[in-house]
Amino acid sequence: MVTIRPYCQADCEALRSLVLCLHETLRPFDADLAPGDEIIEGYFQELMAKVESTSGAVFVAEDGSELVGYVCLWGYVSPDDPDERPDPFSFMAELFVRPESRHLGVGRLLVEQAERYAAQCGTYKVELKVLARNEQAIRFYEALGYEPRVVVMSKHF
Repeated sequence: MVTIRPYCQADCEALRSLVLCLHETLRPFDADLAPGDEIIEGYFQELMAKVESTSGAVFVAEDGSELVGYVCLWGYVSPDDPDERPDPFSFMAELFVRPESRHLGVGRLLVEQAERYAAQCGTYKVELKVLARNEQAIRFYEALGYEPRVVVMSKHF
């Protein structure tokens, strides 16, 4: 049975491993992502520092004694553009569930926990980014009520 709970320091290495798994899972969708083993140390430190600096949270999904997923939420994020509503919002920076634990509702439970935390923060929305070619993730988020807001386009030379 899977339980969702707050991250604790004892989870650090297991969480780092899940963050690396997510990164490697996303690389086929985005040619700009560097190999995970080249960036994981600095990336993981920056991710966790952003959780702390925004009063965010990390929640883990635990099956027995094994972590099978996580969600990383930045609590209070200010908009980047001066023409946007100035109120802070929450940002779901990462969501990952191990392949063998998918389609069991674990991702939905993690998102719901992140949304509850954002509501407790008093922010007015949760925003996230998803790679445009990751159609399965897009369908998952749309089924949970998320809608596209901005499409970023790029062209490689």
